Amino acid sequence: MALVFLGFLWELFKTWIHTFYVSFTNGETIWIIIPIWLSWFFAEFFQEKKGTSFGNAISNGIVPLWVGIDWIRTLTSQLVEKKTVFGFIVFGKYLISVIVLIYGLFIIINGIKGRSFVRYIGRIREVTYVLAIFTPFVYGEIEPSYRYFLSFVLFFPLFYFLVELMDRLIPTPQAYEEDKKQESGPKYGPGNL
Repeated sequence: MALVFLGFLWELFKTWIHTFYVSFTNGETIWIIIPIWLSWFFAEFFQEKKGTSFGNAISNGIVPLWVGIDWIRTLTSQLVEKKTVFGFIVFGKYLISVIVLIYGLFIIINGIKGRSFVRYIGRIREVTYVLAIFTPFVYGEIEPSYRYFLSFVLFFPLFYFLVELMDRLIPTPQAYEEDKKQESGPKYGPGNL
């Protein structure tokens, strides 16, 4: 029984890894997945290494807003060009796209209002995870299945742990330290020059 469970877990893990990998194999998805991962890298290690500010969260909200718009554009283009037929799956892709777009707007609006929960739901690692997992599905690189969705949920803690581990192991960049010095030092503005 334990071997069956471990085998099933291994299959879920392979599905999860494939979900990240497949977006880099298609010329259409690569144009959206590279900016997603680049924004994650620079925000994670140069801005959010020790937490997320409201400004970071607001900026991070732009990514799902833009990706949601691109997903809707892509789906509509596929329908117009008759590359796909509207049905339950396409409806689901539109629904996910709209939810991601609203998620981005929600982060931006509540970040501007200074709502503290935005520092958690607007972290770049959460934003990136959602976008990286759903991009290949929306673009048709992955067929929906219970394994796909279960791996998405089941391995999120692993993704979070690995990013947290990298944050702790990778030295803090000098640029991050310089920004922190400026925040605690004298403020320069129109009246302070």
